[in-house]
Amino acid sequence: MKSTFAILFYIDRSKTNEDGLCVIRCRITCNGTSSSFSTQLQTSPDEWLARKGCIKATTGNSSGINLQLNSIEECLHSLYERTLREENYITAEYLKERYMQQSRPMPTLTELYQSVCEYKEELQGRTLSKATVRAFKDSYKSFVHFLQVRDRADCMPTEVDKTLLEDYRLFMLRDLGNKESSVGNRLRHLHQVIRKALQERYVREDPFELIDIETPTYERNALTADDLQKLLAYRPHRSTDNHCRLIFLLGCFTGLAFSDLKKLRMDDVYTFGDGRRYISLCRTKTQNRSIVPLLPVAEKILAIVSHGRREGLFFREFPSNSNFNRTIQEICIKAGLPPHTQATSHTARHTFATTICLENGLPIETVSKMLGHRFISTTEIYARVTKSKIAKEMQPLMGSEHTRVLRKALRLCPSRTPKKSSPIIGM
Repeated sequence: MKSTFAILFYIDRSKTNEDGLCVIRCRITCNGTSSSFSTQLQTSPDEWLARKGCIKATTGNSSGINLQLNSIEECLHSLYERTLREENYITAEYLKERYMQQSRPMPTLTELYQSVCEYKEELQGRTLSKATVRAFKDSYKSFVHFLQVRDRADCMPTEVDKTLLEDYRLFMLRDLGNKESSVGNRLRHLHQVIRKALQERYVREDPFELIDIETPTYERNALTADDLQKLLAYRPHRSTDNHCRLIFLLGCFTGLAFSDLKKLRMDDVYTFGDGRRYISLCRTKTQNRSIVPLLPVAEKILAIVSHGRREGLFFREFPSNSNFNRTIQEICIKAGLPPHTQATSHTARHTFATTICLENGLPIETVSKMLGHRFISTTEIYARVTKSKIAKEMQPLMGSEHTRVLRKALRLCPSRTPKKSSPIIGM
């Protein structure tokens, strides 16, 4: 089937500016569909020749405007033939987008990356957390550094291929010493930039389809009930160590993240109509509200750290994350926990979800609300099946009627005695 194609220049007489001029528009018609755009050129309605689609020759600036219209028409014809030859598919809207893309300069890859960063900053505090935006900025700096080292600062989006991506991956691993998880995250951030280039039609193919972004899996650490008892019974000699221990234990019995414990105020503790006390606050990371009933152990810890105060922060002095993780690891060893125990600030949150809640039969929907998760799929990461949980849930089956019937049937069925093989004659 032969493709039909036509171009028409016209003016919108219903819209005139203060000087009485109308904008000249261009309409593309292709296979029965049409699409139009503004040429950014203006003329008076009296000077426009609708049949010819140009300005009267008697007008002073007619030659300049008519030359620009001819240039637009030639460009569209050339683009139509090339697109039809290369892609064998064309519509009026697609041709218009290709032309609009041609008419504006293509940004470099770093400029496009920078524009995505600025868009992320606009979303900070609404749909994106401060940590997410900061991580994206770090990825941008890492990629700019890579291009500078490779002397490709002016790299265009069309130059991104499998070789460049693999080279960037090795650069992060060998030269920057990044972990596999960091490399994967930064490649995903770059992939967002490439998707932006695809959306703006700067590139036609996604080079990330040719590589595999590996995501290392980590086992979510959570302390057992015995580990918690040892930590509760242990009292460090140094007051700073005990301060870290109390922060960690409060996270174990409330599920609050490290950043939320840091900003926890006495105003965040409420007494509801049922007489019970709750912690209710907006999470730093997601801005979702987290509502956690206070267990007796958490009540006791809050009473200790408040020192009789009734307003302000619970923890007026708060350690850095790295110092806190190092101190907690030392405390766990001194408290008698297994030597292989890995404890960090986030271990407390996992312990609350797994050991305190899920192992004691709380529904995962309730745990998700207390943790302040947006999606229940995030909470499922914490739902680690432990040995104690397996033993506890299998206990009712051990003494069930069904199990006794099967055991009785096994005793009634005698074992078969293997027959002795008869000797072969002639041996």
